[in-house]
Amino acid sequence: MAKIELENASVSYFMRKMRGARTTSANGVVGAPIIVGSRYIEIAALRDISLSLKDGDRMGLIGVNGSGKSTLLKLCAGALAAQSGIVRIEGRVSPQFGLGSGLRPALTGRLNTELKCLYMGVPQRAIAQHVEEVKELSGLGNYFELPIQSYSAGMKSRFVMSLLRLVRGEILIMDEWINAVDPSLSARIGGLQTQLIDRAKILLLASHSRNVLEEWVDTLVWLEHGKLRMVGKVAEVYKEYDASLKKRVK
Repeated sequence: MAKIELENASVSYFMRKMRGARTTSANGVVGAPIIVGSRYIEIAALRDISLSLKDGDRMGLIGVNGSGKSTLLKLCAGALAAQSGIVRIEGRVSPQFGLGSGLRPALTGRLNTELKCLYMGVPQRAIAQHVEEVKELSGLGNYFELPIQSYSAGMKSRFVMSLLRLVRGEILIMDEWINAVDPSLSARIGGLQTQLIDRAKILLLASHSRNVLEEWVDTLVWLEHGKLRMVGKVAEVYKEYDASLKKRVK
């Protein structure tokens, strides 16, 4: 059984206050609240978040940039610790937003894929097969055997998206939607994502796309300035969120 439970969880980032910096605690349209102390500046990324996800749940996150979506995803993935509150995670987590992290530019696509296999818990006996699957999916050919620092931006993007083949776990956490620019890769990556979502016991997805949210999630969470603004059905929450955005541009 997979489960994520947050009880009054709060996360802050701290920066040393620079001498002469003109920083106030006033809130803007975007970003988390800023709390100015005598020596440090606290960015209150999340405040008193309480959520519960269990087997079968499909939850989406919306909010303007800096509202706390990525921080909440990292908290639910176990990649961040809460300064206060309780976080319980049961089940194997697959954070899709970490696909491109930890790559070593001086190593080849093959060696980077092997390291990624080890990091993602692929059994030793299955690594060779998974590496070949990533190579075939990427379509990089002989470039797969060259250091990734020699790749163009498009080639590196293909390589990173092809690592989706390695994702496995009961809890799937996705930050936005992977969109392959190359049409030859888009359909295959989309198919992989569909398979992963169908297999996952819990899905937590952040996206700005109403179409994506309506297709894949049942419950929508609206974050604003690091706090829960609204939780409910996708259509209901998105309607209120969209109305809020329109008021801001008037």
